[in-house]
Formats: sequence, C-alpha cells, structure tokens
Amino acid sequence: MALSPITLGGLLVALAGFELLDRGRECLGWTGGGELRDHVWKWAVPAALLLVVAAEGETLASVGWRVGTVGGFLGDVAVGLAVMLGANLLMAPVWARVGDGGESLLEGIRTFASLSVPERLFVAFTAGATEEFAFHGYAVERLLALTGSYPLAGFVSFLAFTLGHHGETWDRHAVVRIAQPALLTTLLYLWFRSLPVLVAVHAVNDAVGLLAVGRYAPGDREGADGDEAGEPTSVVRWLD
Repeated sequence: MALSPITLGGLLVALAGFELLDRGRECLGWTGGGELRDHVWKWAVPAALLLVVAAEGETLASVGWRVGTVGGFLGDVAVGLAVMLGANLLMAPVWARVGDGGESLLEGIRTFASLSVPERLFVAFTAGATEEFAFHGYAVERLLALTGSYPLAGFVSFLAFTLGHHGETWDRHAVVRIAQPALLTTLLYLWFRSLPVLVAVHAVNDAVGLLAVGRYAPGDREGADGDEAGEPTSVVRWLD
C-alpha cells in the first residue's frame, strides 16, 4: 500500500484525533455540558475515519471489520476478557505500590458516579467502539499495510492510545496504569485482527468498572484506604 495524502490524514486522525478534537472544541468554546457530552463528541473521530476509508476506495474489512462464526466471535471475546480481567487481578498488588497507589485512577473513576446505568453503558460502548476503530482498526491496519511490521504498528498504536488518555479525567499517574490495558488490547488486536471482537472486549471491560463506580463515589473511602486499597484498581483498570 502506498502512503497517499488521504491515508496520511487518516493516520493523523486515528492517532491524534481525540486530542485534536478536544483542543478544537476548547478553541471554539464548545466544551462543557457534562461528562456524557464529551463522550458523544468522540463519535466524530470514527465518523471522519469512515469518510477517509471511503475516499481511499477501501472497504470496512481493511480496517479490521472481520467476523467469523458466532461461536468463534464469542470465544474470542471470552478469551480477550479473561486476559484483561486476569491481568488486572494479577497486577493489582504491583500497581498498589507504584506511584500514588491508584488514588489518581480512583479520582478519575469517581467522575462517572453521577451517571445513570444506561449512561455508563453508553460511555463504555463509546470508548470501545471509537477508540478501537481509531487506534487499532485504522491505525494498526494502515501501518501494517504500509510497513509490514507488526512491532512498529503495535508500538505506535500503543503509544498513541496511552498518551491520548492524559487529560482532565486522567492524570499522569492514572495514565501509567492505563498503559497496561492499552498494551493488552493492542496485542489482542494483533492476535485476532478483528475489530468487532476488540470493541466487545473493550466495552465489556469498561462496563464492569463503570457499573461498580458507585462503590467508589466521593466520601466512600473503603477500598481507597485501608486493607482493600488495591481492590478497586484491580477491577476498574481501564475507563475512559
């Protein structure tokens, strides 16, 4: 695949689109309105990428839209979730001793406490669909087509995915922890090469944490202090 101006623009949108979108909204005064509105805006990135794919003359299969049998799909999702949640539990004791011990991650998580259950599920699905389409479906697939290098495509995607989470919700301590699921989802995508599978894994993984966020609302310090300090971080590892 040759690097055309259209594909170069698509890579810019995929790797930096969410950050550019936030800065553009700030410049135009289109910020505010609550946490949920910020997530509605995230759909602008995959919408732009769909236009790029059409302009390239490519199909959705070129950005990872590959689905086999229903049983195979469900099996892959189950494996992906087992990897994500298992890694969270195994790494919890380590993360509890790194940086601020997970407090910054909890502070970010608590910002979702005011959302209703349907709103939290919308946030989880939005994160899974928009981020997987950009960082993996488009960026990884185009970098693979351009370079043929799995390590390069994976590393660039992982780096952009991780750094792209730094902002108002997540500080640098939280971003360090987000690097774990960012790396795992990148590796899982390179394994499965299926965008629907990774969207499902990402969304369900986020939903687990978002539905439990009420336990860690401001003022509820159990699990943030004392003997259970590592527990929330082990369950709610990756929210956006």
